[in-house]
Amino acid sequence: MLYIIDGYNVLYSTSFKRWIEKFGLESARNHLINFIRSYKKKFIIVFDGRENYPSPNIPNVIFTKGESADEYIKRFIKNYHNKSEIVVVSNDKSIRDFARKLNIKSMSVNEFLNSANRKELLKREKEIDFDKITEEIKKEWGLDF
Repeated sequence: MLYIIDGYNVLYSTSFKRWIEKFGLESARNHLINFIRSYKKKFIIVFDGRENYPSPNIPNVIFTKGESADEYIKRFIKNYHNKSEIVVVSNDKSIRDFARKLNIKSMSVNEFLNSANRKELLKREKEIDFDKITEEIKKEWGLDF
């Protein structure tokens, strides 16, 4: 699946908003980008750009120029060849309705973040060797049962 993520929509509708208040917008954007990269899925994050602002060259991150992120996302999903491969992530009703009309799956920001967190927790749980930990505790506490 290719996740098309409405960047500022995610930042301003989640706990990332507190990050903006505390550390600034650029730091929050970087934090979001790194978080989504850790999700290990194919993605494109789209942010509204400004005409006189140089776009950083960050893979899978687009700063629009001359159009809003909403317009870019709609144009992208309309023209994408395999619509069944796309998931749009936004709380913006117009984007989600547009995706739905094209039979493209959409997720709210919270649905996406919850699924990302759940998958990360499951991955970490699989990495934990509970038997080894139990044996270490028994040994440390002098238990032999």
